[in-house]
Amino acid sequence: MRQLFHAAAILAVTVPASQSVFAEGEAGILSLRGQGHFYTGLEVSPPADNGAVQIKNQSYVGFQLPAEKKHPYPLILIHGGGGQSSDWFSTPDGRDGWRDYFVAAGFDVYWVDRPGYGRAPANAGYGEMHAGNSQIITFLAASKHWPGDLTNHTDPTILAWLASSPPGPYAGNLAAANGISELLDRVGPAILVTHSAGAESGWWAADMNPGKVAGIIAIEPGASNVTTQMRGGLTFEPALPQDFTPVKDQQDCELQGTEPASQLVNYRDIEVHLVGSELGLIAALPCAVKAFSEAGVDVKYTYLPDLGFTGNGHFMMAETNNGDLAGAIIKLAAAIE
Repeated sequence: MRQLFHAAAILAVTVPASQSVFAEGEAGILSLRGQGHFYTGLEVSPPADNGAVQIKNQSYVGFQLPAEKKHPYPLILIHGGGGQSSDWFSTPDGRDGWRDYFVAAGFDVYWVDRPGYGRAPANAGYGEMHAGNSQIITFLAASKHWPGDLTNHTDPTILAWLASSPPGPYAGNLAAANGISELLDRVGPAILVTHSAGAESGWWAADMNPGKVAGIIAIEPGASNVTTQMRGGLTFEPALPQDFTPVKDQQDCELQGTEPASQLVNYRDIEVHLVGSELGLIAALPCAVKAFSEAGVDVKYTYLPDLGFTGNGHFMMAETNNGDLAGAIIKLAAAIE
C-alpha cells in the first residue's frame, strides 16, 4: 500500500527539475517528484436514517517529496497550539519557511493540521473555543528578530501570523496522536518535528509507534515533563502508580526520584532533541532533559545561543534569521541517521 501511494503521488505531480515551485527562493530551487495531501484519523458516525454521517477527529496531511531524496527518514512537521501547518510554509513578510529549507535539503516532508485547526475542520463535539491570540502576541513580543513592528499590534506581519492562529476548538491530543500514528503507518519510520503545544500529541504518537519514530526534534516544546504533564499517554515499565506524586530536586525539577526509575520502554530506540531559544520557553527544558534521562531516553538539549543564535523567540521559524536556524535543525535531523 505504501509503494502504491507514493507511485500515485509521483505520477500525479512530478514537475520539471528546472521549475521553481512555491517560495521566494531563499531556500533554493525546489524540484519535486511528488506533492499532495490526504486525511488521517477520521472517525465516521453510523449513518442516520437519511444516510447522513458525521466525521470528526480528522487530521489534514500535506506532503512534498524532493526530486533527489538525500535522507532515509521523512520529516513530519507538527504545529503548535492555535496555529496550523502553514506556520512552516513561509514567513509573514514573504520569505521561505522551514518547510522549503527541509525539502531543499533533500528530506521528504509531511505536515499535519491537528484536528480543529487549519484544514482539519472543527467539530461541535470538540468543546468550547479556547483563549484567543493574546498569548501569541506576548511570545512574538519577546523576539528580537521578528520581521515587523511589535509595538504596533496592527502591523501586517503580526496580523498575517495571527490570521493562521484561530482559537479552536481542538479535538485534543489523543485525537491528534491517533492521526499522526496513522501517518506513521504510511510513511514511517520518520522524524517528528514538533513546535510548542504540538509536542504532546507528538510524544504520545511516538509512544504508540515503537519502531516507526527514529527521532523527535521538539522546538520550544510545551508539555515536556514526562512525569507530570503528559505521562497519561506514555508507557512506563513498571507503570507509575495512580497516586504517583513527583519529587522535586534542588533545581525544582519534577522527577520520579526512585531507584530504579520506571522506564519509557517505547522510547528505547528514539533520539529526542529539545531545542530552546534565548527568549522563548526555555525554563522547563533542562528539567525535561532530567525527566527523560531518568526514564531511560536518549535525550539532548540544544540551546540556540550556544550555537550563536541570540535574541530568538518562540516562533523562530518566522523570524529574520529563520534560514540559518533551519540549517541548525537540518543538522540535527541528519545526525539522527
